[in-house]
Amino acid sequence: MEAGDICIRTVAGADDVGLEVFRGLKRRKLPPDIILTEGYDAILRLLTSGFSCRDVLLQPHMESEVCHILRTRPSLTGRSGPTTILICSIEVIEEVTEISLEMGRPQLAFALACRRDPPTLHAEFPGLTGSPAAPLRLVVLDGLTDAVNVGTLFTVAAAFGLSGVLCSRSCCDPFCARAVRTSGGLVFQLPCFQGSLPEALRHLRAGGVLTLAAVVQDGAVYFDEVHELPRRWALVLGSEHFGVDAAVREACDKLVKIRMASGVDSLNATQLRSGGHFGRGSCARMCGAGSKRIACNT
Repeated sequence: MEAGDICIRTVAGADDVGLEVFRGLKRRKLPPDIILTEGYDAILRLLTSGFSCRDVLLQPHMESEVCHILRTRPSLTGRSGPTTILICSIEVIEEVTEISLEMGRPQLAFALACRRDPPTLHAEFPGLTGSPAAPLRLVVLDGLTDAVNVGTLFTVAAAFGLSGVLCSRSCCDPFCARAVRTSGGLVFQLPCFQGSLPEALRHLRAGGVLTLAAVVQDGAVYFDEVHELPRRWALVLGSEHFGVDAAVREACDKLVKIRMASGVDSLNATQLRSGGHFGRGSCARMCGAGSKRIACNT
């Protein structure tokens, strides 16, 4: 079946030559310009994003919705593909990729997306040079090394309507397969910049963005003592082990900490993720922040 420039083909067996691009995905290292996308929801978000896509491997029950998306999505400059969509049984997918799931088998599917050239900060966040009254709410990840943490924080940022995510150069690649899978493909739909955080934070401050770093060091104020927040802010979260880098702290307007119950030292990114504190407490309330008082001692 042909749909425009897309070849959609049903594959009967694992020996089909068209499956070679997906063969042995579990153990094979892909080229650095390819993003492995796993999971039906992640693929749907990929196909509605600005990212280009080459090949897609689906189960039969997924074909109808994917074809509908491809027929109805608007044209975007610079986006291409997919060129080939292969349809086959879950058994063939598992045999070819060598990836199998005990749970979630109805969601198992794969796509090969194309990595974009790294965008500049202002290209990814044009609102920086727009009206200073326009909301801009960012989460900034400094040195996080765990892909699950990174993918989960993208999910949290999307769930609470944040404007995007900034990552340090030392942060885990937000487009690595595990981060993409954990986020359910939301990494394709949230604006994302990865680069020098001290430099980026200086640009944010010049654009009227209040920059905050969540730390445990002396000199930080309790977040529930920050009485007013502007419509434009960025909150830096540090790495799982070392927190926020000193140069990043120095580039921020304010250092903040979350008031802990007696006997509790601090929460790192892993605990924020597993406990949902980032969503339920301080930052969830920041998401609706204009100039109203924010209470954070959840």
